[in-house]
Amino acid sequence: MTTFTDVFERKEVKYRLNASQHDAMITALAGRMAPDAFGTTRIVSRYLDTPDRMLIERSLDKPLYKEKLRLRGYGAPEAHDRVFVEIKKKYKGIVYKRRVGCSLTAARAYLNGMPYERACARYPLPDPVMAAESLAPRSVQIAREIDVFVARHAPLRPSMLITCDRTAYAPTTCADGDDLRITFDANISYCDLFEAQPATPRPLLQAGDGVMEIKAAGPFPLWLVHALDACEAYPSSFSKYGTAYRACAPHAERPAAVPARVPAAAPALVSAPAAVGPRHADAEAKAERLAAALRDDRPRHFRAPNHAVKKGGRCA
Repeated sequence: MTTFTDVFERKEVKYRLNASQHDAMITALAGRMAPDAFGTTRIVSRYLDTPDRMLIERSLDKPLYKEKLRLRGYGAPEAHDRVFVEIKKKYKGIVYKRRVGCSLTAARAYLNGMPYERACARYPLPDPVMAAESLAPRSVQIAREIDVFVARHAPLRPSMLITCDRTAYAPTTCADGDDLRITFDANISYCDLFEAQPATPRPLLQAGDGVMEIKAAGPFPLWLVHALDACEAYPSSFSKYGTAYRACAPHAERPAAVPARVPAAAPALVSAPAAVGPRHADAEAKAERLAAALRDDRPRHFRAPNHAVKKGGRCA
């Protein structure tokens, strides 16, 4: 039995809420759903991207298929705490996640080029069950998938730090099924890791605003549909990384290949090496072309790679 869920396949629908809508939804959940055992948790996510941020650019074009790579931790993870290296994919509205759990030190070493098994063996988790799980065949297989992602998009580097306070709700009765989860994210902030100078986290939304996400494997229960309608909450295509990237647009003329520095007030999760995968000689030139394109103020579009259109296509 695993101590965390390493694979997800579900529908995830996001809603941007103001304070009154948030209160109305919490009231509607009473008696049906309640905060899970973790209560409200601080989530720290570090997204990785190419020097020209091709991954987030492509994602914002809303292609049929898109994917991201991130390092995620809970609370303020230290060297021996478990964090997750995760691929997040979306195809035809369904979200697929594949992740491995290992110590923060192992994750840093792995994302800096050390083979996954060697990193986990050298920097194991203190809990023997968790340590064994990080090297189980299933975890190793997912690590191979992450290796393919990194090789396909190399070189990768830390791009954006996103933090938020998340409260996850689970059903209190079996009537709504075990697969329904609703999360509320508040106090969302970001740090642009491409900035040349250290920065403190900036708020991503206006004061009082938040993001609700409904995660389900099937249709929403009728009571939830009525609650959404009553508070006039409507689905919103909202990406924290994408919104933060757009918020950085005034600074887009900076060459993307400037080495990242750790923000002064950033959590320890971001103090990893600044590059992932081998660097290529054309990376700098590619970044310069991006800067020139952004200065030109014309929209940029990406063509999805061939593999992206094949058929068959803790809450995370």
